[in-house]
Amino acid sequence: MTTVQLLETILYDPKEGVFLLDYHCDRMIASAKELAVFFSNNQEAFLQDLIPTRSEISNKLDAAIRNAGKDTRQRLRVLLDFDGAISIQSSHLRSETKSFKHSSILVVLDKQATHSDNMFLKHKTTEREVYNEARTRLGLGPVGAPMGDNVPFDVIMYNEQDEVMEATIANIAIEVENPESGALEWITPPLSSGLLNGTMRRKLLEAGELKERVITVSELKKAAAEGRRIKCFNSVRKEYPVTLKC
Repeated sequence: MTTVQLLETILYDPKEGVFLLDYHCDRMIASAKELAVFFSNNQEAFLQDLIPTRSEISNKLDAAIRNAGKDTRQRLRVLLDFDGAISIQSSHLRSETKSFKHSSILVVLDKQATHSDNMFLKHKTTEREVYNEARTRLGLGPVGAPMGDNVPFDVIMYNEQDEVMEATIANIAIEVENPESGALEWITPPLSSGLLNGTMRRKLLEAGELKERVITVSELKKAAAEGRRIKCFNSVRKEYPVTLKC
């Protein structure tokens, strides 16, 4: 059995329930089917009988939530082996969302390009070397809470074409002016730039709150220099403003 596992990190809130569960299930199941050829020891058996259904994942989540306490806000880490075994790790989660929304978090641009053909950019798995390398290049340690003034929280990655991709734990968007209407709108890099289709990204796109367009590194820097809004987002922290340290 390979050591690579599929991974979904899911927010549970006692008031809101499990956030974006269907999107997380869709992504995990689709990745299982696509990556089975590389990582499953018995591809046919895995594809026919061992990939969990939405209901099976949901039932496992319900059990983990009950064990940790249904009144407790939780980060749920769902792991799927390529032999069909599911495991769930639950950790208590402080209410970070408010502080993230009301203070801008510092991010920094990577020092070198990341090759967009890396398969692990497209799928959420436990193989995070490409992201860890980006953090190491900028002197950042493991992912945690923001450390304070002038300490970057995350790294913005870009590909060999100088197209912005994503941060190491979130997708990114910048605010631009629509050339036809003059209205302000949010744009986010397309999947073709080499990035994970985050579940929060999918939600915002489907709601019409984001549009996809290539964002170049120079365009990102210009947006920061002009004081235009930049934000990151994922399904645990949701949307939060960021400031690019140039």
